[in-house]
Amino acid sequence: MELLRTEDGSLTLRHELLGELYHSDRGAVGEAEHVYIRAGFDAILKKEKVSVFEVGFGTGLNSYLTYKQALATHRSVDYQAIDLYPLPPKTVAQLDYTSDPVFNRLHALPWDGTPYELADNHQFTLTKYCADLLTFDFSALAERFDAVYFDAFAPDVQPELWSERIMAQMFSILRSGGLLVTYSAKGTVKQALRTAGFEVCRLPGALGKRHMVRAVKPARSNDLDHEG
Repeated sequence: MELLRTEDGSLTLRHELLGELYHSDRGAVGEAEHVYIRAGFDAILKKEKVSVFEVGFGTGLNSYLTYKQALATHRSVDYQAIDLYPLPPKTVAQLDYTSDPVFNRLHALPWDGTPYELADNHQFTLTKYCADLLTFDFSALAERFDAVYFDAFAPDVQPELWSERIMAQMFSILRSGGLLVTYSAKGTVKQALRTAGFEVCRLPGALGKRHMVRAVKPARSNDLDHEG
């Protein structure tokens, strides 16, 4: 892995085989905060307990920032993530955030599909799956999550991960009214989301990028009646 310093001072990696960056070269932290925290986590309103599923755990930055935001907003989080190729410890050790024991623990926790408390405050439970998104069995996770962070490598590089079938799986694991956020606003991605049943909205992208996407699973009428 090649380590790079992005424009906002935070570090990212370049995948040795795909040649893709794990984050924007304009800012790793800046992009993650814009796309996944402000447009994702913070957009889940009126809930003290939030559940998140992340596609592409990568450097762990999205989960780490979500943990910090959960503390700041006094919310508890059930966070689950999938990645077929977790980073090796020697690579993790080079990242900026290792001075925080919580960041080290989120990488050290086993990839065995078991929920673990990330810290002593009991506000954040982390479950990690070392598995292939294309063959993973999502049936046990039906309608479990409030948000999906879709952070796979770019659709031009791994188009199979952005297919209509995968987006239908994401739709199935979201609760009514749940949302999916991603940095990509590519036309084929938006179409796959719409075909899966999402209502798709383009938002301003991070750090000068034109657009990102937030897709919402429409609320069922009986859910709205219950809330009313």
